[in-house]
Amino acid sequence: MGRILVAGDIHGVTSHAVTLLGIARKQECARVFVLGDFGAWEHMRDGRHYFDVVDRAARRQQLIVYFLDGNHDKSSLVRELYGEHLDDEGFLVCRKNIRYAPRGHRWTWDGTRFAAFGGAYSVDKPWRLAMEALRERKAERRRVFGSSRRPATTESLWFPEEQMTDEEFDALLAADESPVEVLLSHDKPRASAPALNRKTAPECLPNQDRIQRAVHTLRPQVLLHGHLHYRYTDVIDRGDGGLTRVEGLGADPDTAPQPGYDRADSWLVLPLPYQHDAVGEELASRAG
Repeated sequence: MGRILVAGDIHGVTSHAVTLLGIARKQECARVFVLGDFGAWEHMRDGRHYFDVVDRAARRQQLIVYFLDGNHDKSSLVRELYGEHLDDEGFLVCRKNIRYAPRGHRWTWDGTRFAAFGGAYSVDKPWRLAMEALRERKAERRRVFGSSRRPATTESLWFPEEQMTDEEFDALLAADESPVEVLLSHDKPRASAPALNRKTAPECLPNQDRIQRAVHTLRPQVLLHGHLHYRYTDVIDRGDGGLTRVEGLGADPDTAPQPGYDRADSWLVLPLPYQHDAVGEELASRAG
């Protein structure tokens, strides 16, 4: 039986990523899967360094780190750099021990069928665009005085591809509508009701509706997501008379908003092959 450590948003915080890898090793997991906002910012030097550090740490721990894209991952660059570097399971190989699950990707581990859908809406989009504009103005002043080698780039803090369009999502879903046991996403499904939800703006809802449609089509037994930075469990109707368990995971300590945050809120062990009550049993054993 395999075990996966599933983690919420890391946001490129190296110390948190390395700590999670240590936890995964202690929990006897061979894989870590990050549910978006991993820290895929290789258009910046710090982002490339982060990938290198996590890759080295994963090698030391004998782990493979997988991630799907969040709204704060530059997924277009990931596809540009690694789109032709696929492993045998269809993941993009970003480093020897780091793999990316593209939107709509499906695979099977230990007899358990998985699907991944990244992306979400950024509620801080106006701030990010304003910061990009400020950087460009500063860069323009440097260019005037000859102290800038290259212009500042747009799409450095906010990424236009942060969420799927309905057309993109429909095409991905239509490509394979067969059921899965485990659905991994960055965003929450519309029907789940966490006690703390920072993503209620009207602009957030279309992508939540897309994830809800994935639930109704793929009929997963469990859905795990990040994005809210809040740990909760819910059960929702999956549209065929059955139920889907929803596990929302917390984030790195720097961005988790709720009082009483514990690092354990940011990860969960998923035993394989997946059984409907396995997650609940795992949580009960940790609580005890």
